Amino acid sequence: MSPVPEGPSLQLHLGGMSPDPLLDSVVVRLEGRFNWLRAKLVAEHEDRWALLLDRGSRLVPELQVFDGQWDAIDAGYLDSEHRRFCVKQIVKVDEPLVIRPAGF
Repeated sequence: MSPVPEGPSLQLHLGGMSPDPLLDSVVVRLEGRFNWLRAKLVAEHEDRWALLLDRGSRLVPELQVFDGQWDAIDAGYLDSEHRRFCVKQIVKVDEPLVIRPAGF
C-alpha cells in the first residue's frame, strides 16, 4: 500500500485525466476560507457540516452550516446559482481522504 500523499485534506485521483487549474484554484480558495474560520466553527458547530459556496475570486465564499453531511451536499447541488461548492465536516483536524480506483 502506498503512503497517503501530503497536501490538502481532499485528494482526488483523476484516473489519467488532466488536472483542472480552475477547479484547483476554487478548492484552494474554499479550503483556505474554511481553515481561516476553523477555530470559530469548531467552537460553535463542532461535528456539524460546512457548505462553502464559491462566489468568484474577488468575493468571500458563502458559508452555511448543516447537521448532516447529505443535507449540506443536497443544498450545494440545489443552489439556484449552480455555484461550485465544497462540503467539510467541522472538526479540529481533517483526516485525509484518498479516493482510489477499484482494485488498487
